Amino acid sequence: MTGVSIKLVMAQTPLVAAGLAIVLLANLGRTSGFLATPLNASDPDIVNILCPDQTTGITRDHKWITREAVRRNIRQFFIDFPPPSKPDFNIPTTASLTELFHAYYGDEVSAARFIRAVNSIAAANVKGDSASQFRYDPSVQADAEGFDGLHSTMSQRYPQIMTSIVIDESYPAARSLLGLTLHSLQKFYSHSTWIEQGNTGILEDLGLPGFTGFDHTAAPEEDVCTPCTDAQGPCSGNVISGAGLTSGYYTYVDSKAEGIIVDKPKTGGKCSHGGVLDDSASAPAEGGINKDTASPCFSPHYYLHEQAAELAVQATDYYLSVILDAVGVEKYRSLFDLYFGSALSITVDTTASMGKDIAAVKKQVAQIVDNTQANLFVLVPFNDPVVGPVTRTSDPKEFMDAVNTLEAHLGGDVPEMYWSALQLALSNTPDFGDIFCFTDAPAKDGELMEGNIAIAQQREIKVTTIYSETMSYENKLITDIADYQRLADITGGLFIPSDKFDIDAIVPIIGEGVESANVDIIILKNITGNQQINIPIDDSVFDFELRVTGVLTHGKLTDPTGKVFDLRHQGSLESDPDVEIVVYTDGFRAIGFHNLHYGMWRLDVTSLHSYDVLVTGNSTLNWLGGFSILDPSPPHPHYMDIDGRPLTNTVYYLDVMLIGYLESYVEDVNRVEYTDGTGVTLRTIDYNGEIDDEFYIRSEPLPEQPFYVKLYGHVHSGNVFCRYLPVMMVPVTASVEVLAKTEELSALPGYNSQADFLVTNYGLESEFDITGNDDKGYLTMIAPPRVYIVTNGTATVTVYFHVDFMEIPGTVSTVTVTAQSLKQTRSVNSAVTQFYVLSEDDLDPPTCILEGEPDCSGFTYNGICDQKNWTAVATLQDKGSGLSAAYVKPNGFSTDLESFSPGTIDPVQVSHVSTCCSPQSEFIGVDSVGNVGKCKIDMGDVGGYILDFEAIDAGTTWIYLRWTLSPTIYKIHKYSLLIDEDLTSEFPCPDPTCYYNATYLDPCAKHTFHLTPHFYIETLDRAGAPAFVGANTLDIEPSPPENGVVVNTTESSATIAWEVVGTECVSKFKVCYRNYGVDPTQICKNTVDPTLLMPDLEACAAYEIIVQSIGLSGKPSTPLKFYLNTDEALPGAPKNVEAVMTTIDMVTINWDDPEDHAQCVDLYKKAESDSSEVSVTFDALNDARQLEINQSIEVLKERPVQSADHSMTIYPLDPCTGYIFKVAAVSRSGLIGPFALREARTLEGDPGPVYSLGLSLETIDSIKVQWESPTACLDHYKVCYFDEEEVGEVCQDVHDTEIILSELYACTEYYVSVALVTPSGIIGNKTWANTRTLDLAPGEPTNVAIVKVTSHSIDIRYDPPDVNPQCTIEYDFEIIDKSSNQITAANEKLVGLDNIFQHLEACTLYEARVRAVSRTSLHSDWAIVSAVTKEDIPSAPQNFEAASVTSNTVNLVWFRPAVNDRCIGEYYLEWSDGSQSIDGPLKFEMEATVTSLTSCTDYAFSLNAMTPEGTSGEVATLTVKTSC
Repeated sequence: MTGVSIKLVMAQTPLVAAGLAIVLLANLGRTSGFLATPLNASDPDIVNILCPDQTTGITRDHKWITREAVRRNIRQFFIDFPPPSKPDFNIPTTASLTELFHAYYGDEVSAARFIRAVNSIAAANVKGDSASQFRYDPSVQADAEGFDGLHSTMSQRYPQIMTSIVIDESYPAARSLLGLTLHSLQKFYSHSTWIEQGNTGILEDLGLPGFTGFDHTAAPEEDVCTPCTDAQGPCSGNVISGAGLTSGYYTYVDSKAEGIIVDKPKTGGKCSHGGVLDDSASAPAEGGINKDTASPCFSPHYYLHEQAAELAVQATDYYLSVILDAVGVEKYRSLFDLYFGSALSITVDTTASMGKDIAAVKKQVAQIVDNTQANLFVLVPFNDPVVGPVTRTSDPKEFMDAVNTLEAHLGGDVPEMYWSALQLALSNTPDFGDIFCFTDAPAKDGELMEGNIAIAQQREIKVTTIYSETMSYENKLITDIADYQRLADITGGLFIPSDKFDIDAIVPIIGEGVESANVDIIILKNITGNQQINIPIDDSVFDFELRVTGVLTHGKLTDPTGKVFDLRHQGSLESDPDVEIVVYTDGFRAIGFHNLHYGMWRLDVTSLHSYDVLVTGNSTLNWLGGFSILDPSPPHPHYMDIDGRPLTNTVYYLDVMLIGYLESYVEDVNRVEYTDGTGVTLRTIDYNGEIDDEFYIRSEPLPEQPFYVKLYGHVHSGNVFCRYLPVMMVPVTASVEVLAKTEELSALPGYNSQADFLVTNYGLESEFDITGNDDKGYLTMIAPPRVYIVTNGTATVTVYFHVDFMEIPGTVSTVTVTAQSLKQTRSVNSAVTQFYVLSEDDLDPPTCILEGEPDCSGFTYNGICDQKNWTAVATLQDKGSGLSAAYVKPNGFSTDLESFSPGTIDPVQVSHVSTCCSPQSEFIGVDSVGNVGKCKIDMGDVGGYILDFEAIDAGTTWIYLRWTLSPTIYKIHKYSLLIDEDLTSEFPCPDPTCYYNATYLDPCAKHTFHLTPHFYIETLDRAGAPAFVGANTLDIEPSPPENGVVVNTTESSATIAWEVVGTECVSKFKVCYRNYGVDPTQICKNTVDPTLLMPDLEACAAYEIIVQSIGLSGKPSTPLKFYLNTDEALPGAPKNVEAVMTTIDMVTINWDDPEDHAQCVDLYKKAESDSSEVSVTFDALNDARQLEINQSIEVLKERPVQSADHSMTIYPLDPCTGYIFKVAAVSRSGLIGPFALREARTLEGDPGPVYSLGLSLETIDSIKVQWESPTACLDHYKVCYFDEEEVGEVCQDVHDTEIILSELYACTEYYVSVALVTPSGIIGNKTWANTRTLDLAPGEPTNVAIVKVTSHSIDIRYDPPDVNPQCTIEYDFEIIDKSSNQITAANEKLVGLDNIFQHLEACTLYEARVRAVSRTSLHSDWAIVSAVTKEDIPSAPQNFEAASVTSNTVNLVWFRPAVNDRCIGEYYLEWSDGSQSIDGPLKFEMEATVTSLTSCTDYAFSLNAMTPEGTSGEVATLTVKTSC
């Protein structure tokens, strides 16, 4: 172990302290009394001390006693001072600390700060056993009959406790002092013979001013004990009856205790502490009397341990009640941090450059004050050189008045007094608070930095800096961005940089800091690139907020249902009712999410620069943690809390304090992780133990770099919870311990004091800088400021203090002393302690003189006590420090104080009026140092009061009630019982103790009972004061679950759900499941929801699920049974892949089943067939090409694998070639697991063919040839080619993998082959490819001629072109009708040198064309010939008819013939007695009029077309009758 330790010894003198004590850190802390902390009695280091096999009952330690006393005290405090909305507030006597808090303040408010306050008192209690300045001292430990010293030590500390609370309101200091006093107070009952003397109550006022002393303590020579039979075992009856009060002597070997431990007198009659670690137990009188544990080998009076612990609890409760009387209700709340909200703490740079920002701060802070429940407001302005003044108030108006007075001015040089302002804010901010610092400049007071960070870490205060400039300085006392960032990282705050920050956008996060239920779920600092972050949101989280500091290029958040939130789309976020935009700027986003789906959320973010991610939630579940060291050495083993930062590479125990785990239904805590700021896991510590309010987890050695601590577990639903400790742990090679007693760290006004700190170096030899500061400025000097220390060496430094004459007594200053190695700059640690300004001794409480006694004779009975009032007058006075408070409790009708002002030394008359129903009251006066004086009025108990009203039994429909009536002279007439604010039952019971069975109640329900006694008083029926109780009926067998369904499954988890009819008697559900067919241990979980996430399942497995409803009493319902199959998972890589045989062209490989998820393959074989797939991929090692072949082979189910199974032969392969064979298991659905690899090489053989042979055209007369081939067995290549026309091939030897073939013909198909040739001349198989050289346009066809013409066709013939005839692959043809100049036909002909144009019109001039065409459609010009087609007979004229008819004329019309109409020369018309030829313009529509006809006569007409050569066409006929 390397490091440095600092220890402190203090002394006070009127001028300069002369005493000096140096204590080396050679041993760990020691304890005495009750055990300081709970222990695992089976731990090997503890088992022989506590002998767990002999232990009976439960051992109560100091921490438990303190917490239990606080629990009882706070419960009564809440009842006495109920919430305004709950005047009849009550809570079960068994409620835990967190249940008490949540019952009073609500589930939405975190109890963390309250638990932290209680823990700090308990931890200070443990310091009494751990710190060397306390652990040996009999006046602290109640050992060696040192009762006077015990009382004196406690009573002298009492004024410091009071003034810390009343004057300075320094509650952390008060808790530290209080814990030490309670340690001694509790020791008294386990170390003394108070119980053995027969006392059953506590010794009131022990350790308090005004204590009247012990009745009878043992004289120095008085015998008080007789020998025990076993000097180191159980013992009874060894305390002499009637002897004076005594305590045991405890001796052991410890060089540090020399001169402090008191040796046991040799008179033979004194008692020892006793037990296996007490050396004095073997000296007369042998044995011992301690009651520290329930272990007989450690505590001879173990059988009285429970009684001693109970009295210690009662005494602690009483002491706390005295403090309550002294400080009042509100300061008592502050002592325990009992508030809804936290503190609003702000530091603001008021130098000139901050003008615009201060205006924005004023506006936004006003909104925050109006909309938060902050209970304390702290404002620290800072300029240069002035810092402050501090405003600390619970009055929001006073706070805003101070904010509104802020003005930007002055400032001088750029660096400002940032750390001085933070120091003041830290001293005024409660634990677990948030401080927000606004500045635009670096800090010049860097010497305060390490001390401030140490205080913030110790008190878990988050510090956020909002910073707008980027200046950097090399002066080590000037701190800048890097230091502000480090402060934020270590304390759990934020560092928000900006060019000039938009206060309006950023200040809303301050309001978030006032929220008191925040827990840290994710903390990631300075991450880069793309990050996919799982965010577990468990069922105890009401809502959560995501904060991202940095500019994002991508950002999406996905909830467990798959809903996606785009973090870069402000509009979509604002439109979602479940999303709240808190802050949204380019560089900073704070986004709240409500109405959550519980489970695993996923954040996917990307940035080009570094960025931070923080997720906080409002939750009932939180935790506190710290590191401890197990100290098994005498006199008492315990876990010793470490001070300051932990040491690297050291094994600690992690102290886990779960807050709200009962209300949050925590099922387990299963691991702790240490992660660096970027989220990288540095250590994982699994935990399988039980959980409680507090337990310890043995840690792995701590990492060397800073880390966060994360706690994981599950809540009832099966959802994972994750909680960070917000403070970053910074392991160092330095340890710090304060050795001075608290009362020595003090001085009166006008006095000096000094403290010696011992620095021990466990690291490299180095010089160390020693710095120190305190927030009140009492520290004046440290000498020497630099020391040189060798490894494992020490050095002493002295710190000097001076308290001014005008300083107010009761002021508390926080002191830090820091040592930093110059060689190992990270070896830095600080001691943090408090310095107290004392007041002149005032141990006398105020006096109280009662003027007469009030009289309630005859009226101290229930039913008539409210008929009479009483008045009493008392005079309170304190002539020492003066009265600070005067009051009467309980409250009456009125209390009048005459002429009272705080601090008065004059008599104060108090008049109080109350009813005879309050016959017992106290007039209380408190002086300025906290001494309490009282007058008590006791006119007896009120008779006829109902006492101990409780439910003693219950059934499903009934509750059995019992109560006792205090004695009364009046006859009880009857009782009226109001049940559930609805039904009233009246009945008599004349006995002092009564019983009543309330029946016909609903089962499984809470019922309320208001019981009122009725008395006969002077023949009248008078109702007395009622009593109240609530109780639950038992549950009937709960309704069984139905309709079990599998909501979803993954390879390792499943979500199931079910229904239940009638849930009134169902308190929860029990879900048990097991791997069906494998029959492992059954896993059972409880849930209050009808759904459950089942984590950590086996992939590809069938699970049997049994769900039962569980009633309030644990009664189960009929089970629901159903089944599910988990999803497939990737099979693992096959094992033992081997090449078992190789030839020139094949390799046989074998393998075995995968190690992981082999059952996934088997499961799917089983589902359909007895075969599965194995993918075998093989790659050539040495060749440029790669083969990938997927083949399926059968893998038989039987195990062990037979020789034919899990084997494959791969062929054909290249000879002389190295291969990598990859084998992967493939599930039935195609999931491919990771590959297993095996290398093998084929044998020598014939060369294989080349591959990837490619031909590309370079020019019109060349071809480029390229190829690839195996390199094994290769010498050169033989390239050959030929074309379609030439006979024979041309070959060349080539040593490259390409060649250009030139001087080729254009438009020519070439065939090319490439073969691999081995060195021995073996030519491998040829690989062929073919291509055609580039095209050229061919010339015109030659000798084009018409060889035949018919009426409807023309035949032509032609010869190939003379130019580039080889480029011709076809001919294009056209024929053009010259009468219309239109192409009437076109076609292509691939071969041949003639063509027939058919389906032409007769009697028409045509132009025939032909051209040559290449493969790429390059063509020649047209070659042209012309011809006229021959005649053909026209068809009959169309639509031949009479257009009009008269008695002697017929007008005829018709259309041209449809066929061969171009061959018409004229028309010939013929009728019965005539004919005529018709020529002239031959239009499409023709007409002719025949005249000179006879009336009323039928005429037959015929019409036909005539060709130019006189050929008649087909005839059209018509019969027409002339008119009459």
